[in-house]
Amino acid sequence: MGVIGFKKAKCKDCYKCVRLCPVKAITIQDEHAKYVAGDCILCGQCLESCPQNAITVFSDIDKVRQYIADGMTVVASLSPAYLGIYTDVEPGQFIEGLFRLGFSEVRESAEGAIYVNLEYERLMREGQMDNIISSACPVINQFVENYYPDMIPYMAPVVSPVIAHAKMLKKEFDDNVKIVSISPCLAESTEDVKDSRTRGYVDAVIHFEDLDQWFADEHISLSECSQWRHDRVNPKVNGAYATSGGITMAVRARGGAGAYGYQTLSVEGLEACREVFESIRKGQIHRCFIELNSCRRGCVNGPVTGRSGRDRFKSHLTLLGRIMRGFPEYDPLPEGIDLSRSFEERGEVAKLPEEEELRSILARIGKDTPEKELNCGACGFHTCREKAIAVYQGKSDISMCIPYMYENARHLSDVFLSVTPSLVIIVDEQLRIREFNNAAEVKFNISREEALKSYLYEIIDSESFQEVFLEQRSKVNLRVDYKSYNMKTIQSLIYVREQGVVIGIITDITEEERQAAKRHRLKMQAVGSAQKVIDKQMMVAQEIAGLLGETTAETKMTLMKLRNRLLEDGEDAK
Repeated sequence: MGVIGFKKAKCKDCYKCVRLCPVKAITIQDEHAKYVAGDCILCGQCLESCPQNAITVFSDIDKVRQYIADGMTVVASLSPAYLGIYTDVEPGQFIEGLFRLGFSEVRESAEGAIYVNLEYERLMREGQMDNIISSACPVINQFVENYYPDMIPYMAPVVSPVIAHAKMLKKEFDDNVKIVSISPCLAESTEDVKDSRTRGYVDAVIHFEDLDQWFADEHISLSECSQWRHDRVNPKVNGAYATSGGITMAVRARGGAGAYGYQTLSVEGLEACREVFESIRKGQIHRCFIELNSCRRGCVNGPVTGRSGRDRFKSHLTLLGRIMRGFPEYDPLPEGIDLSRSFEERGEVAKLPEEEELRSILARIGKDTPEKELNCGACGFHTCREKAIAVYQGKSDISMCIPYMYENARHLSDVFLSVTPSLVIIVDEQLRIREFNNAAEVKFNISREEALKSYLYEIIDSESFQEVFLEQRSKVNLRVDYKSYNMKTIQSLIYVREQGVVIGIITDITEEERQAAKRHRLKMQAVGSAQKVIDKQMMVAQEIAGLLGETTAETKMTLMKLRNRLLEDGEDAK
């Protein structure tokens, strides 16, 4: 299972996470965002940027609760970031809150930073490495292994303070103790628990975000907790590892890197880290100890601190104000604890398109010439060519080009407005004309440029449009006549609430009405003619019937007379 996931139902296709992902580990499938676990370095920028809270974080919180419920010895390895995250309570109150949750022991991972710092000092003292890049940030470690493998020779071969601390705790207690890292970092879930080179010491990772919910579930108010004071070694300046510049501060606290011929440099943010890598590639940086932090202001501003709206500068200053600047007295590292680690190239080399394939993809988004490659970066890629390569590799959707989609939509709109026989007029709530198509220009004998400077009522009767604005609902198949233009129309007026405009689609039916009236006249003429024929035929029929009646009567009388005469002749013969 990955560390993060996406809720399809909440994903609104804004693609903000895709644009902001520094390594483009988020793809679009079925019109929804999906992250690629193998490419992701878990910097958490997508989590912080998502406006719909569609990104979820998988947590070990239930596992930790079960450890405690089962009566196990559970030791919290607490990131010193808490000193700057929980500025509204005293550090001792926060630690007391953890004890109330059921932790057997609460220790600060900065204890491990003491010995990590000594390892950095050893590397500088030995002087075998040109530049030394700190290895305390799990995101930076994955960033280098996946995307900048040529920087591996400069990575300090030393475990993170969390791993160092977990090893120390396992040695101090026993292997049955459960070590839980309380962290503001997403990437720890991978490096501490899943990475074969460093796993086996941290049993679970929970985030400050989880912790806030846990406190709420248990009805624990930190402000009401008493001040807990522990008698463990105070890590002092090593607590500054949780904020930007803290590692170099700790390094300088023991005499400084300058004593070994190294300068120090502190850098925060992945884009700035890229710049450092480019400088090293160009040979512009030598003999420098470089502290790299993925998050701005360091761990204290991690993606899962659970303190939304918190001022990161206040957190930075509060943390620095709560630590002692000196380096602590410390016991030798227990025997058998190895703080070394290795780095290896882990990223896959993605296939690149041929130039012909690349140009074909660019042409599909309207970049058929180099001059049309705007390189605006709105899609999240630095150049149009990078975007096209990502499309080829299945990491980006071709439609995610804002200038192209805008031009495409505008072109389709222009085509529709120019070829439709209907008159299209768009007006705002002040009845100022916002769009006026070709058919309207011809019908009202005014250019689009002039119309866009005018109000609707200056050209035609605007009563029907005003009614739509007043009622805030669309009206269709309205019959409206414009006598000044001798024009009869059928109108559909569409109210667009979000834009505050009415789209008028007007069909001129003047000619149809004239033709209909003509057809009606012809029909009535035909009806009149038919009636005349019918009347005449009835008259003739009546005359014929009269004549037939007289003839029939005469015939009847003649035949009767003939019959009677025949009967008389028969009697005489007898």
